[in-house]
Order: sequence, then C-alpha cells, then structure tokens
Amino acid sequence: MSDEISLIITNTTTFVKGRLKSDIYQGLKRKLGYMPTNAFFTVKYLKMNPEFSKKPWLKNYDGHITTVCYNKAKCRCTIKKEGTHFPTGLVSKAIEYFKSKYVNCKVYDKRTKVEPSLSLSINEEKFELRDYQKDVIDKALYAERGIIKMATGGGKTPTVAGIISKANISPFVFYVTSKDLLKQAKSELQKFVLCNGSHLDVGVIGDGQCDIKDINVMTVQTAVRACGMKYKKFDDEEESKEKGISEKYRDDIKNLITCAKGIYVDECHHVRSESCQIISDMSVNARLRYGGSATPYRDESDDILIESCFGRNICDINASFLINAGYLIKPDVYFVPINNMRGRGFGTYVTAYKKAIVKNSVRNDIIVKVAEQFVNNGRVILILCRYIEHGKMLEKLIPGSVFLHGAHSSKKRKEHLDKIRKRKASVTISSIIFDEGIDVKPLDTLILAGSGKSATRALQRIGRILRTFPGKDEATVIDFMDNCKYMLSHSKRRKKIYKTEPEFNIDQLSF
Repeated sequence: MSDEISLIITNTTTFVKGRLKSDIYQGLKRKLGYMPTNAFFTVKYLKMNPEFSKKPWLKNYDGHITTVCYNKAKCRCTIKKEGTHFPTGLVSKAIEYFKSKYVNCKVYDKRTKVEPSLSLSINEEKFELRDYQKDVIDKALYAERGIIKMATGGGKTPTVAGIISKANISPFVFYVTSKDLLKQAKSELQKFVLCNGSHLDVGVIGDGQCDIKDINVMTVQTAVRACGMKYKKFDDEEESKEKGISEKYRDDIKNLITCAKGIYVDECHHVRSESCQIISDMSVNARLRYGGSATPYRDESDDILIESCFGRNICDINASFLINAGYLIKPDVYFVPINNMRGRGFGTYVTAYKKAIVKNSVRNDIIVKVAEQFVNNGRVILILCRYIEHGKMLEKLIPGSVFLHGAHSSKKRKEHLDKIRKRKASVTISSIIFDEGIDVKPLDTLILAGSGKSATRALQRIGRILRTFPGKDEATVIDFMDNCKYMLSHSKRRKKIYKTEPEFNIDQLSF
C-alpha cells in the first residue's frame, strides 16, 4: 500500500485524514473535478496575458476545476472547512479511486441515523404507484441519497411522495425552481400523501409566503437568499416576479434548511451549480438527499457538481421506456428547413439570433401557418420561444393566441393553465417558464420557435406534450433546421439528442 488514510463521512462533506503522496492527491483532485467547456479559451487567455505570464502555476494549468478543498482559507464550500475534504456525494468515486491506486482507505461514517417521527402513507384512493416507481422508492431509501433520472411524465413527484411517506421524517424540504412549481408541488404532495389517515398539510416557503410544516415546498431562490447569498440565474432564466420573503422570516427559513432531515431538489440539472451547492452545504442534518431530473446532466460539462450534492443515479427511466409501457404518447418530430439566412454574415451570436430567429419573417410565417393548421384540426398547441420580444411578435401574428412569460402574475398564469387543462386555450405562446415541471396534459402539439443548443432543454420541452389524456392519441413536435451560422450546429445537436430516444419518430417537413 502506498498510503493509509481515513475518510470521515458527514451528511455534506467527507474529510480525508492522513498524508497523501503528491501524485495521489493530484489524481484525486482530477477524479473529483471537471473541465469546463470554455477551459481551452480560458487557459489561452491567461497564458497570453502578461500579468499572468510569471505565475508558476500556469505552466501546467489546463483549466481543470476540482471539488476537493485542502484548507479553510481556500475552501470553496458555503460553510468553510479545515483540512482536505470534498462533497459526500462523491465519496464512492473517491473510494474507487483510492482502491485503483492501492491506497489503504478506512471509512468512518459519522452521520446520525434518521429516526421516523411521523405517520405518513400514500393516498391509494387518489394514486396507485407504478411498479417502476415502487422500485425507485425502495432503492432511494436504501441508498439514502441519489439522482432520480426520470423522463417528463414518468411521475417524479409521486415517486418523491412515496419516498417521503415511507421515510416518515421531519422536517423534509422539497425544493422547486419557480413559483408555478411551488403551487403545483404543494397540491400534488397534499393529494398523494396522508398523515395519520388525513390529507397532509404541506408548508410553503417562497413567493412571499412562509408557512413552515413537517413537509415543505420551497423555491431555490428563497432558500439561497435566506442563507445570505445572492441568487444567480441559470442559463436564460427570466427575471421572476416572485415576491420576496419578509426579513422577519429569514432566520426561520435558514433554520429549516439546516435542520431538515431530508431534501429533494426538483429539476436539479437547471439549478445553477452555485445555488445547488449552497443548499446542499447548508443542509447539514439532511441524511436523505435526492435530486430529480429527466436529464441530470449540464451543458456546461460540470455534471459532477450535481453528483457532488446528491450522489449517483438511482434509476434511468427514459421516455421510450414509458412510451412502451403505455404511460406516454409516441411523438412525431418534424424538422422544417429554413434556408433564407444561409451564407449571411451576422458577426456575433446575439445578432445572428435576432435576425435568423426572432425577426426572420419567413420563419415566423411558417410558425403562423403551422399553428393555424393545427388549430383547425382541434389541437392544443404550445409555442416556445426564448425572448419576450419574439413571443409578443408571434402573439400579434397568431389570432387567439396568448403569450405567457415570467413577468406575468401567478394569478394570470394559473388562470391560463386552467384554461389549457380544460382545452379552452388553443394556442399558448410561452417563454422558458414552460421548459420544465409544468403539468398540462391536454397539450398535444409543440412548436419550438426559439431554437437553442441546450441538450437538457431539448428533451424537457418535448416532454411537455407526451402525457396521456382522454381523447388524446397524437403528439406532434415542429422543430427547425436553421441553415445559417451558429444555428445549424444547434439544430443538428437537438436532432442528435432526439435520436437517443428510440421511440421518437423523426422526419422532415417542407413548406
């Protein structure tokens, strides 16, 4: 054996005790790290900048970022810690690494066992768990942490409700990424879970509310701010009109976060890594911790940061599995070629997007024609765009359409969602607030007006229309093969992602 060390495991952090040889330590840092997508350009810039040219560490620097910290002064954790340590979600990776290097590694689990304190059960009159959901629940409780990888429509919330009802621990916090999902998650948990045989009273923290119970739903934004940190948006996230929490509740919310015995972060792939790390590190008493997503990987290549918070995948339930099992509808995905911008010199990506997507009259006319054809066939349509400017433009062009975005009040958004659920809204145009989580089963047609390269968003968006509903037997997706600088590679990337689902029919549609 080259070294002898001990790993001291806590809920949030694993500490390395003992001396590691330099090469073993450097290898651990790489094993528990990642290479950002922009690493090459970052390194190139640093090495060309005279200010950094004399720095000795630049000689072998390749842009690699690690989750391993070695002292309190340079600790990147929310709660600063002394000594060599890393997130407990990566402990299995670390053990595998040490074994591969013949390092004698003793493991000491210092986590406190969580004892049941409630009498919860699944409301079988309202919901019957599917076989694969029961399997996931058992695996999750046995592992005590992990990522629930489940396609949109697979029933992540009922599955988590099953975990909560079997764990019987308090307090438990179910984190969501928006005020819309706050209300939806509360409603579903109250429907699925019973407490002492009666409906569970679920607490709500976010959008101006602070009602703390044994089982709670909280927005990520509220949690981060209650911890005294600044919330940073993810990707193209819109500024939300979520109401702030009164200062008098800040300590109560922070106390809930630190005292929670169990946590679940919904749509964990879209929680910006900084926010997820804050919640994970502050949840010092949460032995049970889970993340949920249809696509638990990130476009920034920092997937390991999700794993560091929750651990490895507990399951992999994809859309094709659910289609074959009869739980989702098989979609037809059509790519419409757009060639009128081919060969144009746009300069920056932002300029190209504005001209080729937002203000492209040929492309917008096709969107209008497609929408009108589907309306005439009695379809319930969702059009997704990226910019508010684009959504407003399409709303003016498509008769009877309604455009929803983050600036609209919760009341207006809820009222319109209810109309869709009753099939009283034929065409809904939306920004990215519809990208994830929102459950509107009657939707059967999706027009992807906004382009984009995100692999995670691509499958999430299609998932919006795959849920079964009485009288619904088709699901149609209209995407675009935008033949111009920047956009063509993004279109090809989306098509490649769709092809990872064997049950998706992919074809071309010309106008």
